[in-house]
Amino acid sequence: MRNYGIRQMRPAARVLLICPDCGHENAEFAEPLRSMRAYACNGEDCDYIFELAAPRQQGGTGFAEAWKRLYSAVYAMCGHGAR
Repeated sequence: MRNYGIRQMRPAARVLLICPDCGHENAEFAEPLRSMRAYACNGEDCDYIFELAAPRQQGGTGFAEAWKRLYSAVYAMCGHGAR
């Protein structure tokens, strides 16, 4: 499909993050913020970090438990000679 000189439309949703420490207003586009877990304040001499995503729960234990159940089920079906 041809472009015909028309620029591609970019979503213009902006997010305003106001720092509780220094009061600096940080305006950013929403799309890059979606992939970020934390955003640092751009205020002068400010070290505040906005937490954009909740901490992830550790999913490895559930995965390991599922493999243990699968292995025990296969081992029970095949018996002791399944080595």
